[in-house]
Amino acid sequence: MLFSSKSEIVQHQKKGPALFRIDLHAPEICGEARPGQFVHLKVEERGYHPLLRRPFSIYDLDRQEGVLSITYKVVGLGTEILSQKRQGETLEIMGPLGRPFTQWKEDQKIIMVAGGVGYAPLNFLARELLGRNIKLEVLLGARKEEELVGEEDLKAMGIAPEIAVEEGPRGFAGRVTELLKRKLEEESFHRLYSCGPCSMLKEVTRISREKSLKGEVSLESIMACGVGACLGCAFPVNEGSSESKLEVSIGESSGPKTSYQRVCVEGPTFSLEEVF
Repeated sequence: MLFSSKSEIVQHQKKGPALFRIDLHAPEICGEARPGQFVHLKVEERGYHPLLRRPFSIYDLDRQEGVLSITYKVVGLGTEILSQKRQGETLEIMGPLGRPFTQWKEDQKIIMVAGGVGYAPLNFLARELLGRNIKLEVLLGARKEEELVGEEDLKAMGIAPEIAVEEGPRGFAGRVTELLKRKLEEESFHRLYSCGPCSMLKEVTRISREKSLKGEVSLESIMACGVGACLGCAFPVNEGSSESKLEVSIGESSGPKTSYQRVCVEGPTFSLEEVF
């Protein structure tokens, strides 16, 4: 069920350079949300400026208190305005939106791979998996150490993530995809979940396919409406890997056909077989 309402800001904290966490009171959404889903926030400065809502992954939630958390990085006008909002103010929120992560089972061994703020949807998933007799390993990557997201929250859950930093002395010196490749050469996993920049996800998908590892990725996209009406977030996927909602073929190639699916409705989570 989809809800739209005014939500009070319970807490708003700066967590790092251009990085913030905002907690919102939204009990109806908290009652329905699942890991991998997102919400749409209206972050007007004045009047209808900016006009469009912004999509944000659900980072965490407390169903009992009815509070959901969003972790975001300031990258443009909308997030810059959002960063100025204070405790006690209200925001228009719509959600939960999108397709959640799926397919995990008890007794499985799962690996998560995140690039920077791409960890956002994986935190909710990690908390959901706790207590399900699942062995979980998490790889966190960033260009610089100060851009890492989620390390302290994972440690609070009892999970010690492995770190990959491209520019810095901490952890694995290189890209998180390089760390993933080394990890999969050392041990096997039942499933993989990942989110981050598109270039990173493309490499994660390639490496996973080489190891015949199944899983899902969460795509990042500009979503003007969030409900599949505007088609602005349409993304090419491999036909036949899942039920396609938009029958828009590309080219006349004799190879695997590609069609478009909407990240906001058919996604943002897609199987490794569907994308790239």
